Amino acid sequence: MAPEVIRCEPYDHRCDIYSFGIILNELITGEYPYIETDFGPSRIALQVGEGNLRPKIPEHEDQFEELIQLIKLSWAEDAAMRPSFATITCNLRKIQKRFKQNI
Repeated sequence: MAPEVIRCEPYDHRCDIYSFGIILNELITGEYPYIETDFGPSRIALQVGEGNLRPKIPEHEDQFEELIQLIKLSWAEDAAMRPSFATITCNLRKIQKRFKQNI
């Protein structure tokens, strides 16, 4: 859940972009978000709402560098800084094309 939703602030479609970034991270790590913490759901929500917690990003994943940057932009604290789904789709297609070329 996006920080602005947790804080009961006005929100729009960009909260879905935040969630999409969380899911992308889960796909590349193969782990549930926040699994590295011992926090319960309430504490996770509080920390996310305060901007102090995001899922762990894989280290030394050079082949995923562009995807990781896209993920980080997607879960930006400021919703206005999150990319549009059109931008996300365009970037994912570029990443996919480069990935296929390297196989």
